[in-house]
Amino acid sequence: MSTDGTPARALTIEDLTIALPDGRRLFDRADLTIEQGQFVLLVGPSGSGKSTLLRLIAGLDDPERIALRVTGRIDVAGASGPSSPRVGLVFQNHALFDELTALGNVQFAVDHRPREAAADDRTAQKLLDELKIVPGAKPATLSGGERQRVAVARTMAMDPPVLLFDEPTTGLDPGRARSVADLINATHQGSDKTTIVVTHDFAPFLKYQPRLILLDVATGKLRDVDEAELHAQLVDYDASSEAAPVTPRDTALKAPPRWLAWLEAPGEVVLTLLQLVVTVFGGWRRPAWKLRYLWYYTRMIVVGTTAIYVAIAGIMLGFVLVSFSFAQLPYTEVTVPLLTEEFLAATGYSTFRVIIPLLIAVLVAGKCGASIAADVGTRRYAHQFDAMRNCGAEPSHYLYGNIGFALIVGVPILTAIAYLTNCYASLVAFLMTSNEGTVALFFRNYFATSWPEGQWLPDGSGWVTLKMATSGYVIAALSYAIGSRPKTSPVDVSRDVGLTIFWASLAVLMLHSLYSFVEF
Repeated sequence: MSTDGTPARALTIEDLTIALPDGRRLFDRADLTIEQGQFVLLVGPSGSGKSTLLRLIAGLDDPERIALRVTGRIDVAGASGPSSPRVGLVFQNHALFDELTALGNVQFAVDHRPREAAADDRTAQKLLDELKIVPGAKPATLSGGERQRVAVARTMAMDPPVLLFDEPTTGLDPGRARSVADLINATHQGSDKTTIVVTHDFAPFLKYQPRLILLDVATGKLRDVDEAELHAQLVDYDASSEAAPVTPRDTALKAPPRWLAWLEAPGEVVLTLLQLVVTVFGGWRRPAWKLRYLWYYTRMIVVGTTAIYVAIAGIMLGFVLVSFSFAQLPYTEVTVPLLTEEFLAATGYSTFRVIIPLLIAVLVAGKCGASIAADVGTRRYAHQFDAMRNCGAEPSHYLYGNIGFALIVGVPILTAIAYLTNCYASLVAFLMTSNEGTVALFFRNYFATSWPEGQWLPDGSGWVTLKMATSGYVIAALSYAIGSRPKTSPVDVSRDVGLTIFWASLAVLMLHSLYSFVEF
């Protein structure tokens, strides 16, 4: 209750107009007031703009980014702007973080809960116990109903004043749909929160007698209806032969000219490059989670198969370069003794300064670029970016910042691993092809130019480190910029993985070419 005795408002929508770029309107000066503690069913036919409204309420969509013209006011719990109490959104596809357990998903929301949100002091473990979820289970091992309960627990852990459910029963059989409706009602009854369910499948919820609000496609208004009118309106709409309403997804049919897209794409990559400088240092308000994601991407980029991959590449290059070169020298009986010292010195120098750095940069661009684009693209397609933002975390701080850091530091380390294995493979190849070769002879001549005796590091170590760190920087920017683009299907994810491999490999080739003019 407010101070004057009237019911407190949880959500107020005033004079809301949402127009598409062609002028057609999803909402036309719509008004709506929802009081605290109400259970509301916001119903409309598929494609009528319900999810668009839900995302605007949750603060997840930038109208300019999705090419919508939005006027009017959306006021949540009596506040507006960045300091508003957050709205908790349970996504249609649950949007759970695949790398975390059920407990980790809920703990993420608990740890990012605003300090002022102290009304719900339940721990992540207690929330999962209440919903009968195994804490250590990964989302991939859970059933659809269990994932739904984890998503509800994560949203409840934020302790938001308003709970939103986006099409929670879509694609479910009648029995599963009733179970989900029971869970949502139980969640509502067990809290003092306002619950808004956005759906076109309203039948499973009617037994709880929620407040029914219809998104009237004909007028673009939001209005209260009873059950009979709701049935009549939706039946009439389904039976109508008029054109279906246009949703923001339909605007994809009006894509910008191809030349304009090509002009905009480099600008996005440049902005992503600049953004990395900031995001590496962001997210440290929750250091445990920052470090957790840093380790996640360090393992993906540096540790494990990638280290083995570049080590094998170094070994193969060493064997091929030394053994093949000696084998192809004419008059080997005469030339090998004469040219051994010069050949080994030249091979050692060029391998350290040019060949190994270029090879590893291209290999990392392909392998790690693809891995990152797939990881980020899947998160984007599964709405995990939105889930992070809804929990109060900026995705770029945990994802892009740590990807960039891992690559900037990791690519020079991977180069060092490849160089070391290359040196020992070159030694073995030399001993196998030279009858008079010795270990001492090899090391004395192989490092004669690149690593003179008495120096701690090889000549040009600074240049090699700089260009490999820059390569990591560019690979991170391209893979994240491409991977984080909007996705509407798994095909989009696969396509962007291929694009990342192409552009990242091409970019590091160009980068090393430019460095060669400056370095030498």
